[in-house]
Amino acid sequence: MKDTTSDLEVHFLICHKDAKMAGHCLDSLFKYSETPLKFIIHDDGSLTKEDYTNMLNKGENTKIISRKESDECMEENLRKYPHCYKYRKEHIYALKLLDIAFMSQNNFGFCDSDILFFRPFKNLFKFPDLQTSALFMQDYTSSYSMLPWTLLGANKPKLPSKINSGLIFFRKENYDLDFIEWFLKNKTFRHKVGWLEQTCWAALGHRVGCRQWNPEKIVLMRPWTEDSPQLVAGHFVKESRYRMENFLSISQQNLTDSSPIEIDTFNPNDCNLLELGLVHAKRQLKRTKNYKKFLGINQKVTN
Repeated sequence: MKDTTSDLEVHFLICHKDAKMAGHCLDSLFKYSETPLKFIIHDDGSLTKEDYTNMLNKGENTKIISRKESDECMEENLRKYPHCYKYRKEHIYALKLLDIAFMSQNNFGFCDSDILFFRPFKNLFKFPDLQTSALFMQDYTSSYSMLPWTLLGANKPKLPSKINSGLIFFRKENYDLDFIEWFLKNKTFRHKVGWLEQTCWAALGHRVGCRQWNPEKIVLMRPWTEDSPQLVAGHFVKESRYRMENFLSISQQNLTDSSPIEIDTFNPNDCNLLELGLVHAKRQLKRTKNYKKFLGINQKVTN
């Protein structure tokens, strides 16, 4: 029988709309992790009593933190951090940036509710050395909230290239709320607020020493991504979410007799002005195309 007792915490931020999907993802992580894990589920405020029951049935090593409980906790802890406090009031992803660290006993993991695990694995939540305090998965581009030229000049944060905050492992002693407050205070870092949380994690990771998991094993799923013997987990973001149902059958296969796959890491390059500039240019081009479609320009005629 698998030992389910653990001090290694993995946190999730879950809403009612995604509760069923999250259930599959939690099951797959529990099933395939060689190391026993403790699940800490953060309710965004929308989970129902039925959702609570289903989540708690994942095992005795599962805990749910209600939105009321987290609000009361963070109200006290953020009293001296006005920009963190304001950000948390206005954006749901602030719970991912702020709450999980305060409500962790030790080093903590975080996993988005749309990451599905396919095969047994080991050493995902393990730092390779003392110089590493943050582990992230790799994105296919540097999706950051900052404009390119904000990387220039003194006292500007450095960013690792292509960080995705869907899956995180962080050394709690190096979680720096003063740095986060400084980062959130600077309006020039907030060009695209939807990416602010991810950018802040990336900047903090660079500051304390970060590495990325092997992108052939922990994959940001694309419409053309195929299964492979080394594929351990897939992050089904919006553009690939429709493919999750097809991959569920792979995840639900009985592979517990297989040898766990070792998750290796590498040191990411720094994100530079050119890289961020190309991301910004593509974003602007996409916005222009969408604007033309909105105006009725170059629309395809369908029968």
